[in-house]
Amino acid sequence: MANIRIRYGNIHIDYMVDGERKRKSTGLPNTKANRELVERSVIPKLVGMIATGEIHRNKPKNFGYYFNEFLKTKNINRSFNSKLPHWKKLNETFKDINIDKITRFNIKRYLLDMPIKNNSKGVYKSALQEIFEIAIDDEVIVNNPAVNIRLKSDHKQKIDFFTKEEVNILLENAEDVMLAYLMIAFNTGLRPEEILGLQWGDISDTHINIKRVRTRGRIDHPKTRNSIRSVPYPAFIMDSIKSIYSGSIFIFGDIDDSTGLRCPWRSLLKKTGLGKRKLYNTRHTFATIMLQDRIVSINELAGLLGHSTPKITLSHYASVIEAKTIDLGINFDLFGTFSSRQKNQGLSNIVK
Repeated sequence: MANIRIRYGNIHIDYMVDGERKRKSTGLPNTKANRELVERSVIPKLVGMIATGEIHRNKPKNFGYYFNEFLKTKNINRSFNSKLPHWKKLNETFKDINIDKITRFNIKRYLLDMPIKNNSKGVYKSALQEIFEIAIDDEVIVNNPAVNIRLKSDHKQKIDFFTKEEVNILLENAEDVMLAYLMIAFNTGLRPEEILGLQWGDISDTHINIKRVRTRGRIDHPKTRNSIRSVPYPAFIMDSIKSIYSGSIFIFGDIDDSTGLRCPWRSLLKKTGLGKRKLYNTRHTFATIMLQDRIVSINELAGLLGHSTPKITLSHYASVIEAKTIDLGINFDLFGTFSSRQKNQGLSNIVK
């Protein structure tokens, strides 16, 4: 399988790999001692490498190469555009390192050092896993160092919502576009990008149909399949909505991102003395009040909010459901114990 050949005074080795003859120089001069060394050490090692396939394994490329291959597998859509900046940050860190030199420790250290919540690191973890899978397919690594890396769950922050009194203060002081936006947001729980994506034809006599979103100047599909939905709205909000008609097919005209509402929102908060609050809190307010006032169930709320499962809704809003607000009635009897004892007592009295 492997033999010594002398060429130009140096020792070469002839060997066969997958039916092809190869010749490689050892760099050693042709001496008896060197020939014995090659016979005793170099050739046996070479034969072993041929047997394991290591001798003709693809040469590992750097992370950046497999990152570009990873991008080629992705469809350019709303999800792609929102994730791409995060993926590029990932590539900036690892792009020049050979893929086979990146260890599980390196990946875990990178994720732990990121100054964001652990729950927000999923976009990085999933990308890493896919990139290393491509390297496995290219047969340059055997194991995926990015799988089964678990990070601690983040401490659940308390949901920040407006009280009914605060909502009324905001609505009494809001004007024009800001008033129309808040009327929809507080009474439907729609996401900012869903509200800004509304066209006049999306509103029927009783429901608003969510068909698209607008964010960062782009029109796209809603976040999930369940986000395409129809939600009821109270008739009294229509006057505020109609008052901002500008001739555009979109209700909010040229405002194609929530940043376009930043200035009027901050001005309104300052005017009402309610401090710094996120515009997204209008959605939290809708969900919280609906649950606390027991207007809808968790399942029904999930449908209104466009969540993919009620589990997501519960994970967000379980903390706002107070046990003291749940009225089970004075005769609550889950297992029928009281009814059974009462029945038996009645029979005993009859026998007596």
